[in-house]
Amino acid sequence: MLKPKVISQVLRQSLHNGIKAALIMTSEGSLISFAADNDKDATIYSAISANIWNTYKSRDSQLQYQILHCEEGVVFVTGIGAMLLCLVGESKVDLGILKAKAEALKNHLEEPLQQVAPYQEYTLRKA
Repeated sequence: MLKPKVISQVLRQSLHNGIKAALIMTSEGSLISFAADNDKDATIYSAISANIWNTYKSRDSQLQYQILHCEEGVVFVTGIGAMLLCLVGESKVDLGILKAKAEALKNHLEEPLQQVAPYQEYTLRKA
């Protein structure tokens, strides 16, 4: 069985070299597990990044990742099966390091997460 505490420990290992938060969330932005300075920041990061991811995913079904430059840092979002991985870095973080850490986490967590929540194609509703 996959344990959220173990996932959190794996995510916490990525919190250095300019990375200040790492999150696993549903495609709707509900947190599954995270490593961040505080719960409030993690909740905000997940809600905003999932919303932006879904907006762009509805336009480009081949979307593999996003890099968002914000006032307080850089956000990297990518899909892991039916879930999302989000890394938040300081504004001066090297984008190569951010992407490499995200890919390493994705490769490490993809198989266990897909056992819990198998890949589901995003269903897009048209307004």
